[in-house]
Parts: sequence; structure tokens; C-alpha cells
Amino acid sequence: MARIWIDYKNSHEPAFFRPFIRQLSQHSFIYTARNYAEITDLLKYEGIDAQILGKHSGSSMIGKTLGMIFRDLELALNVPSFDISLTHASGYAVHAARLKRKKTIVFTDNDLVQSVYKILLPFVNYLVVPKALDIEILRSQGAKKAKVFTYDGVKEDIYAADFEPDPNFLDNLPFSDFVAIRGEAFQASYVPKGSVSLVPALLTAFAKEGINVLFLPRYPEERKMYADYENVFMPPKPLKGMDICWYSKVLLTGSGTFAREAAVIGTPAVEFHSIKSFAVDHILVEQDRLFISRDVGEIMDYVRSCEKKEPDLARSRKVQAEVMDIVRQILDMEGYGDGSGK
Repeated sequence: MARIWIDYKNSHEPAFFRPFIRQLSQHSFIYTARNYAEITDLLKYEGIDAQILGKHSGSSMIGKTLGMIFRDLELALNVPSFDISLTHASGYAVHAARLKRKKTIVFTDNDLVQSVYKILLPFVNYLVVPKALDIEILRSQGAKKAKVFTYDGVKEDIYAADFEPDPNFLDNLPFSDFVAIRGEAFQASYVPKGSVSLVPALLTAFAKEGINVLFLPRYPEERKMYADYENVFMPPKPLKGMDICWYSKVLLTGSGTFAREAAVIGTPAVEFHSIKSFAVDHILVEQDRLFISRDVGEIMDYVRSCEKKEPDLARSRKVQAEVMDIVRQILDMEGYGDGSGK
């Protein structure tokens, strides 16, 4: 059996890796995480005792580069012995694994041309992605040596398959009827410099309509920027994203993952980021589960007219099973399986 190392770098990953930890329980796991956004609090919810190494390095390219080098070395020096790493596009873990001459299983879910891929993909051994992605774009950015596996769905299906809403979730809020908003990820490498947030215009529109808003700050400064809106509540501590999606009337976000989490469990979702749409989003747009726009009028019209759908968790469970078979197959190929991989 294998010692599998998981490195958590972003807020959705405590939920994303939950089914892997549960279904691959015959293996042992090592956990590390960077101190960024809500990661540490969400890991506590999951009961994961991760070693915290490094933090987010800001939005400048110099800061990101230096931050990556320092965290690569920090991980390589401090992570206990492992056999194979399992990450969601953690360049840090991939580099550290290469330094230790260990293999890597990497998930990613977009095929945008971005600088981070050029220093991640050349070092990946096994790449697992949705079928909707253009593999040639990934190969052109360095994934030439990776063995690529694809699955028929979106990554959010993998953990939505087991989702059970917290019946006490609304105890955390001052209202029960609301929309949820999370702003753009301006510090992400794929967001163009000089992008302008749509959040102020959205909050003003919802205030005029008397609609309650659960606003989820991505960065500390947002708490001060939007503190004067009477219809807006900002939770003092992180809340589980899937519960937010379940109880919201509509979920609006400036990035893709949160919107897809809502869409796969039947909550109307709006993306308002300032970049080219992710390939995986088009699956959900075609199913009328996701709306993409940066026009506030269009968004408000959608919010007024949309309705929740029944979650298709049977489909999500099928996606999860397909992905678990892929990972077991890889572990078998590396000599760490039990022969159950297909």
C-alpha cells in the first residue's frame, strides 16, 4: 500500500479530497497545506490535521515566483517520506515531489493558457482532467510527458456525489432567504491585471430590490469595502461552500469552482469573472444550470426568473466512481494497488 501525500493550496480542496481519503482508506495519507483563505478552518471541519507550510504570495509575478521557490524548498525539506503525491494543480507539491524523485497524480480542470502551467505541467507524471478540456492546449504548455486520463464530468461532481447538507447551517445566518456572492479572484495568475470588480454594482442592485446577500470575502480588505450595505451579511468565520450553495436562492461568483458546486446540486449559478469562460463551464451552460455574464441587468433578470433544480447526484456518483477507478489504476501501475484498478 502507498503513503499518499496531499497538499492543499485552495479553499475547495478540503471537500475535493474527502472522497479520495475515504475510498482509498487502505492507503495512508500525509497532509500539508498553505495558510491561505479559509483552508485551515475548512480542514478543521474535515478533521484533517495538516502541516501548515507557506502562504499565498500576493498578486505580483515576482512575489509569486519567490513564494513558489521558497515553498517548493520548504515542502521538500519538511514533508515526511511518501510514495506518491495527489494534488489539484499544486505546483509546489509537484516540484517538491520531483526533487524527491517521487511520482505525481495531478488534477486540473481548465485549459487556459497561463504561466503557472508552464512551470507545473512539464513535471507531472499522471494528469487527470475532464473530457471537455482540450488536451493539446495542455500539452503545448508542457504536459508532453504526462500520461493523461479523462473523465466525463466536472471536478465538483466528485465531491458533490456524497453531499449531505448541514441541517443547522441557517443558524449561522441572520436570514434564511438570500443570494450568496463571492468576488473575483484578483490575485490568481489567470486574471488580467487591471480587471474591475462587478461586486459593488451587484450589491447595489440587490440592495435596491431588498434582497438579502450572504457575501463571502475573498480578501480581508473586502470586509471594509462592503461593510455599509444593510442587506449584506459577512460571516465572521468560514462556512462550508457546499452548504452555502445548497441554502442559497442563487450563487453568484467571480470564479468557476463555486459556481459549478452550486450548479451540480441544482442551485442556480452565475459566473461574472472577467476572463474567457472555462471549457468545463459550457457543459453546465448547455444544461441550463449555469449563467455567465458581466452585465448587471442580465444577471438581475436571471436571478428574478431562475428556479432551483433537482440535484442529479446519481450522475455525480457515476463521475466519482470513474475518477476513483482512474486513481486506483494509476496506483496499480506504480505497484501500490491491490489489483482492483481497471
